[in-house]
Amino acid sequence: MHITVTEVERLNEQTILHVEDEREIRELVGLYLKKEGFQVAEASTAKEAFQLVADIEPTLILLDVHLPDIDGFEACRCIRQTTEAPIIFLSCKDSEMDRVIGLSVGGDDYVGKPFSMNELLARVKVHTRRYKQLQSAVTQEEPSSERHILRSRSIVLDQKRYECYVRGELVQLSPKEFELLAFFMKHPHQVLSADQLLQSVWGYDTVVDTKTVSVHIGNIRRKIGDDPKHPRLIVTLRRVGYKFDADVY
Repeated sequence: MHITVTEVERLNEQTILHVEDEREIRELVGLYLKKEGFQVAEASTAKEAFQLVADIEPTLILLDVHLPDIDGFEACRCIRQTTEAPIIFLSCKDSEMDRVIGLSVGGDDYVGKPFSMNELLARVKVHTRRYKQLQSAVTQEEPSSERHILRSRSIVLDQKRYECYVRGELVQLSPKEFELLAFFMKHPHQVLSADQLLQSVWGYDTVVDTKTVSVHIGNIRRKIGDDPKHPRLIVTLRRVGYKFDADVY
């Protein structure tokens, strides 16, 4: 593990945890992140990463898929059980299926190797900014009017607790899935393009492929019981975008 207990105590809310077994890549990425003002913690194995996630509560995690002890996808599943911090996969496995798997297991983004440091930094900045905004919104006092509650027939979203209920049952959504569903519920019956959703939910447009949107929508459909093959709640309009039909559930 490439960090001391004393260093852990100094790390602040702008800490990036980089999980990568190749030292040269860790050092290069760490150099650029530190130039941008981030604190950086490093781990070369999933086991080390699990401990650091518990110790420092990172703002964002850069996670390699090929780790010496545990597959990065499985490591993401484990990490996601303890933190809602954004997870960006870094991997030489860059097929569409790899990206789908990475986003399905709880990742928020996926960057193929070799990657541009400028692009990676742009993604890191966007994700950390939105995560800080989320934390700030959660800790703020809410008025008794329940303005943080979104309702659409049998679906209820508690934006303060980040909880989703479908027909009274708690449904586990990732932070990005929750934000995406909330955006749909705030814009019922409106046709929303993938680019609009990227800009509104992820905070950028050209940095991430629109496939990210479709994967997250597929996850939402599956979790809330909207048949992915014949969806009725979040409807796909080919070559146009998506529409949330608030009258279905």
